[in-house]
Amino acid sequence: MRCALPAVGLFLLLAGCASTDVAPHRNPTAALEDDERRLWARAREEQARLDASDFHVRLPQVEDYLDGIVARLRPDPLPNGGAFRTRVLVDPTLNAFAMPDGAIYVHTGLLAQAENEAQLATVLAHEIVHALHRHSLKGTRQVRNQTAILATLGAGTLGAGLAGSVVQLLGAVGTMASVTGYSRELEREADAVGFRLLTAAGYDARESTRMFEAMLAEADRAKHKSPYFFSTHPRLQERIASFEQLLSSLPPAASGTRTGRVELEAVLPPALALNAEATLRLGDFDSTIAQAKRFLTLQPGHPHLAFVQAEAHRKRGQPDDAATALQLLQALEQSHSQFAPAQRSLGLLSLAQGRKPDAARHFKRYLELEPAAADRGYILDFLRQCEP
Repeated sequence: MRCALPAVGLFLLLAGCASTDVAPHRNPTAALEDDERRLWARAREEQARLDASDFHVRLPQVEDYLDGIVARLRPDPLPNGGAFRTRVLVDPTLNAFAMPDGAIYVHTGLLAQAENEAQLATVLAHEIVHALHRHSLKGTRQVRNQTAILATLGAGTLGAGLAGSVVQLLGAVGTMASVTGYSRELEREADAVGFRLLTAAGYDARESTRMFEAMLAEADRAKHKSPYFFSTHPRLQERIASFEQLLSSLPPAASGTRTGRVELEAVLPPALALNAEATLRLGDFDSTIAQAKRFLTLQPGHPHLAFVQAEAHRKRGQPDDAATALQLLQALEQSHSQFAPAQRSLGLLSLAQGRKPDAARHFKRYLELEPAAADRGYILDFLRQCEP
């Protein structure tokens, strides 16, 4: 095969003129090809950046649980010191992606969307196959025109204007895995082989389509559109169609029965709490309220998530939201009298409703509980507004 392009940067070297016909990883002692070694090195640089970022919050219970799902799926081993391991990233968007050396990143938004373990296992199995079948290597070798390569090399600028999103930290390898995805052929391969892993592990295969249908509904509902592969309407429709076809050809006796709802709900609350907070910051109040309610069903009486739910109502501003927020905040004040943020929000709500004496009382109580509050100056201004 003749090489049609000059060498331009790392990805040109990676793509080169090498064959895209590469076998899946099965031998842990096998050597990587030259361009594959460079690809792994690039991926590990990107992982170091992600792991050191504020998006990666260590949640041992959650990550150990996800690692357990991966182990249950029984993937073949990776070579060159690669190993499957999961990391949780605090980002409310629907996403998960695998690096070529086996690192799998799962967004809290995806965790919050899953109803049970089988649904999570569907996505994890799909990502495992991307690594096992060397899709990053195939993807770089499939690049054929210089414009596409340069666009990939410039992927670090993709996150401009998407403040507070993991996408800002992704390089070329992560962007291919997380944003652009792979060719339809490779994505379907990940579906099919992942489906076999899922059923062999005893999971209820019917949950696979339910997961992607729920993701599609959430992607369509979300006010803030996401660039990620698992957040785009066409790609999710492709996954649904692919898994429906796989399900239709599966003998009834071949599907397992494990759903793992109880197991997921036992470990989910820490990730759900972080995601609800991130969703509130994003301004998606409907989703924040739904997530906070789910959390409080699993862990009733948690003050911070009760506050997050109240704040979402207070900020959303729909009919009856102010009354609902007031009711929730007053209940929180009764159950957790030392919880300062509730006093601040009660003050803001009272001031907005023209109840200045109540507002002043809550603002003063807030400063008693938080004398060194970062927003002390603003609160003092509000207190002056409450004066007769």
